[in-house]
Amino acid sequence: MIYLFLAIFCTTLLILAFKIFERRGIPVFQAIVFNYLSATICAFIFIPDKTQLLNGAVFSADWLPLALFLGSFFIVIFNFTSITTVRYGVSTASVAMKLGLVFPVLLAFTVYGEEFNWLKLTGILFAFAAVILSSLKEEEKRATHKSSFAVLPLIVFVGSGACDSLTQYANKKYLSETGMEEFSLFLFVAAALVGSVVLIFQLITKRASFKSSSLVGGILLGIANYFSLLFILKALANISWGSSVVFPISNLGTVALATLAGIIFFKEKISKVNLLGLAFAVVSIVLIILSSCFVETAHV
Repeated sequence: MIYLFLAIFCTTLLILAFKIFERRGIPVFQAIVFNYLSATICAFIFIPDKTQLLNGAVFSADWLPLALFLGSFFIVIFNFTSITTVRYGVSTASVAMKLGLVFPVLLAFTVYGEEFNWLKLTGILFAFAAVILSSLKEEEKRATHKSSFAVLPLIVFVGSGACDSLTQYANKKYLSETGMEEFSLFLFVAAALVGSVVLIFQLITKRASFKSSSLVGGILLGIANYFSLLFILKALANISWGSSVVFPISNLGTVALATLAGIIFFKEKISKVNLLGLAFAVVSIVLIILSSCFVETAHV
């Protein structure tokens, strides 16, 4: 369970970092690019045995194409999420992103054959309600936008779910015991390359101007981002309850911790609806954990 708690903590740091970027006027896309460069360096440093990397054997790994594709996909979805936030508001983007957990949960039951029971299903339904209720903000105004942009929240929803599902597949297929650090490295390399190309184009065409604050923010963000991915992979590999438990608890734990941190550090106000969402989150986590404990007891 320690890996799951650490994943929740690191993901919460990512959310808090974006709040700080917004308040300090740090260009988000620049910070995202530098974040992936920083995460790449972290991934290289923390590979326990660099032998296969240095002798080139890692380039024949079965998971390499998936890591490169997933890394490129990550930064695309990151960008769509930021656009959705601007066009529709934080709540809409947050709900669309977090509800993506429905995809790995469904795959856990239908494809990977994880244990199913009504207690777990009830907990997952509570999870969806918790995500929606805890993300609603009364003070946010509904943005007026053109119909051509109405598809953006759907892209974020499907894209976030696809990222989680591909991470889930990588764990099931390739990373159940080893290779997590190497997989993370090439994922971040791909994201850094794609992001760097776009950023360099923006700077050359003067569509953006470099700000040193984005470099500093990106470095710190990258450290949290690297450990967030590594710990979720380790949680998937080490928690016997399966991905149908890991993803809901990870998402709900992040929502609850980020909300608490927002109240403490940013003096954010939460409504009664948000409090109800947090209550749903607690109930959901309890139900999901109990359902898994009952399954383990039945197998003894």
